[in-house]
Amino acid sequence: MELKLSDIIARLKVPGLKESNERHVIAKALSESLGILIAPKQIMFKEGILSVAVPPVVKSALHIKQTEILERIAREGITVQSIR
Repeated sequence: MELKLSDIIARLKVPGLKESNERHVIAKALSESLGILIAPKQIMFKEGILSVAVPPVVKSALHIKQTEILERIAREGITVQSIR
């Protein structure tokens, strides 16, 4: 059996890929729910706690629509315990 470099690389996990994907999914859900663009770099998600780096006015809107946002994110398979 011959091993190819591509086979070895395919088995390796890319560090940060899962976290990056989660940030993109969450940013998309927030953008669609709030009607404004939220960039993935504004999202920090760790151990079920979601932090969003946005102005206070946007945070207020986020908390008003929190239930809708959490449901939208949960449909994508990401569990958020709290939004800060």
